[in-house]
Amino acid sequence: MTVTAFVPLEETLLRLARTPTSVPAGARSVDPGDPMLLEAVERLLPMLLELAPDEVRRHRDGDLALRFGPDSADGLLLQTYLVSQHGDPSFPAADSRVLDRDGRRVVVGPGTRQNKGAMASAIEAVRAMPRGLARPVWLTVNTEGSSSHGGSRRILDELGVRARSGVVAISTGMRVSLGNRGRVDLLVRVTGRSSHSSRPWPGQNPVELAGDALLALRGAPVPPPHALLGSAVYTPYHMSAHPVAPHTVPARVDLVIDRRMLPGERPSEVAAALRGHYASTPLPVEVIESESMLPALVEPGEPVLAAFEAALGEDRTVVSANTFDAGYACSLGIPTVMFGPGERDFGDGLTAAESITVEECAEAALVLGRVVEELCR
Repeated sequence: MTVTAFVPLEETLLRLARTPTSVPAGARSVDPGDPMLLEAVERLLPMLLELAPDEVRRHRDGDLALRFGPDSADGLLLQTYLVSQHGDPSFPAADSRVLDRDGRRVVVGPGTRQNKGAMASAIEAVRAMPRGLARPVWLTVNTEGSSSHGGSRRILDELGVRARSGVVAISTGMRVSLGNRGRVDLLVRVTGRSSHSSRPWPGQNPVELAGDALLALRGAPVPPPHALLGSAVYTPYHMSAHPVAPHTVPARVDLVIDRRMLPGERPSEVAAALRGHYASTPLPVEVIESESMLPALVEPGEPVLAAFEAALGEDRTVVSANTFDAGYACSLGIPTVMFGPGERDFGDGLTAAESITVEECAEAALVLGRVVEELCR
């Protein structure tokens, strides 16, 4: 591919990077229909309409579904994601730019390596695909920003999109993720009695009780490990006290526990099991089910896996340690893998300023284009 062929992709990627869509500093999510996301969709819609879709479906919360080809349910769902969950809050989207590093064109900006490089690749694959395919391609823009399946539910359930196979366009290092564990956030609410810290004895300190609740969590029940996806685990990752006041023992402490789920588990059942576990202790604990994402697993022999193996020239299947959106489509009978350019850092570089080469995005676009042709011709 020549440098000239990179031009539309580079322009698309830079446009995406300069569109603010990151979860704000200090926040853990972006609500559906947030004004930032609605404005982003309006900024990007003209570029998407230039692709000449046969149909456009729009949700009031901003999600988009563009159909290319016949109106049938036997095609490919190609999902892209607008929100950057771990963008660097110190790097304004407007400062995104293109650099030349060792002869390679690199786009630097929030979300480029996480979701926007893959989004640009998917858009370019649709731009370059032949018209007149026998089966449809659905290119969707998912505005989910709460680590849930809310966006997929809006696209698949409310907008009525259906397909035979699916691809979640997100960074995977050019590997094909055929599955991942699910996740449910469990709010463990520990209740005490407030008092002044100089006279703690009239109260009951929920901070100390929360420590006991965390220790008790180590004995909570989990199913046996899955041969491919690994273990179901409980991971506490957030703690808050209420009320917050000077020298005041709070009335309650809320713990947020990330529980990874294996195929066959449901969020409500996981929450019920943890309630039962705490019921066997004297701790004043309430377990509240919060946001969740379902496990995903695409079985061998599915056409989408064969299409990627043919497009890549080899088997590059992996399982993902993190949970993302493929599980909901899989639960509806749409075998869905994840694929895209960019290698994410899940360590202490999680929110570092991001960059991605245009060349890698172009390679991903070529692979996605071959998959489209294989599944929809």
